[in-house]
Amino acid sequence: MKSGKRNMDKFIAASGHANKKDDSWAITRFFSEEIFNPQKLGANIGVLYGVSAFAGAVYFLERYGEMLVQ
Repeated sequence: MKSGKRNMDKFIAASGHANKKDDSWAITRFFSEEIFNPQKLGANIGVLYGVSAFAGAVYFLERYGEMLVQ
């Protein structure tokens, strides 16, 4: 049992969460770690582009869809 706890302690220390002060707000921590993280920024921009293109297409079809069918 002790080796399992030691392994978990090593994992927590390696993940960088062991020595962090937990005085920041959860939403601020989420944005800095998940949204504006340089490793994830490209994928997040791609997702934002895809969602906005989909929303734009829905808006376009709602607004001008009647003209497309005539």
